[in-house]
Amino acid sequence: MPGYSSIESFVLSDSGTFLKFWLEDRCRDTFLSYLSEEDLSNLRLVGHDFSVRAAPALFSDLSITFKTGTFTRPARLAALDRLGFYVKTLRFNVPHTHETFLPPLVEPDTGEELSFTYTPQVTPSAGRPKYGDVGTTEILTRQYPALFHAATNVPAFVRAFSAFINLQHLQVCCLGYDESTRNRRSIVDFALISLRIAAERNCLNALDSLTLSPIHPGALQYLSPLMGYGATPRSTKTWSRIQHLAIHVQSQPNPAAINQPEYCKTLQTYLRTFQQNLTTLDFAWLGAAGPLPVQQLGPSAPTAQEHPANRIGVHVREQRSTPPHKPTQLLHFPRLRKVKVKNIATPAAAIQAFARTHRHTIQELDLEDTELTAGTWDEALSPLTTRTRRRRTTSHHACIPIMLSPSTLAAPLLVPMERVDPYIAPGGRPSTRLSKWFPGRAAGKPAGHRTVRQGLLGCEGQLKRVFGGVLAWK
Repeated sequence: MPGYSSIESFVLSDSGTFLKFWLEDRCRDTFLSYLSEEDLSNLRLVGHDFSVRAAPALFSDLSITFKTGTFTRPARLAALDRLGFYVKTLRFNVPHTHETFLPPLVEPDTGEELSFTYTPQVTPSAGRPKYGDVGTTEILTRQYPALFHAATNVPAFVRAFSAFINLQHLQVCCLGYDESTRNRRSIVDFALISLRIAAERNCLNALDSLTLSPIHPGALQYLSPLMGYGATPRSTKTWSRIQHLAIHVQSQPNPAAINQPEYCKTLQTYLRTFQQNLTTLDFAWLGAAGPLPVQQLGPSAPTAQEHPANRIGVHVREQRSTPPHKPTQLLHFPRLRKVKVKNIATPAAAIQAFARTHRHTIQELDLEDTELTAGTWDEALSPLTTRTRRRRTTSHHACIPIMLSPSTLAAPLLVPMERVDPYIAPGGRPSTRLSKWFPGRAAGKPAGHRTVRQGLLGCEGQLKRVFGGVLAWK
């Protein structure tokens, strides 16, 4: 096999059988897939060739827990540049802790509470303050911890994600959510904004799977490329390629709060991003049962005013004063094949409408821990069961014989042919004129001026005189 001479400096082995096994990609990859991470790490210490061959199996799955120096330390960035090429699945952990919750901003001179509108700074600029103006930047730098400034360092996120050129599956995990802190600002939300922008600014052409498990209810607002901070018209290009989506969101203890039209609208706005190519959907409520995420929403009512600590800017108050919206259009995924929902409380009409819309493409519908608040299961699944019953009743099987024509058929009737009359051409050269061959064209002549003979009987002599000169040239 070619290339054996170059392997001597990497694998010091006299066994030709082992070299054939090790150089065969299929055999080697199958063997490495059964090794643990510890064994793969030890195998990479044997030699250079072992290190290179075992790297794709060892670094295909990478887990990162966000901290202050995760994307800013030069040693970690250098490691990502070397190994990011092998990463196929990235698990990004941003846990909720006491350090991630931010206190309210306070004016140093007057002691009044301040509010600011966050605008992500994608490209670093020395002459422009990071948080809008100089005063706000100084207050945030003094009062907020270093983890907050690391979460808002969007260029560092973009730089780190540029190493994952072969990334196929992105997992986002936000553990430790507490319902009592839902009205407080969290560093986790700012980290999710930077994560989304980093994925949009890099060419992650292989990315086709996204898993958000578990996440808090407000995370979808910051991960949405349509309504999130720093979103651009090109933001949906990266997420529209997602084919497999899994969302496990923490539900609120109050059932009335989770069924609010505004919250369900935020969820459906996020799901609308993946309509084009989504084939697999896995959705689950963690905690109390929630509504079906793809059900049609009615007109939204004005929401109550929230606590001032949860306000982000003046535009939030303007949105609360808008009139109620019309019923939204039902979500439709033209390529959806498999759907799995868990811990759902919904009427049968919602499932029926979803099944009717996707009855031509859906192949698997898994309803786990689903409670019907109205209607029956026969009504909910009627579009799918009716389609199956209709296929059974309309299918017919029959044996149609093939009719072959008899081997001996009567000879076809020949077309009547007129007499061939010789005549003298204008140039003085004798010629032979073949009168009209078809009976339709000869029908206009009187019957007395023509003599028609059926078949070829009696025409042998005339045919010899007509074609005799032509056949003599052969």
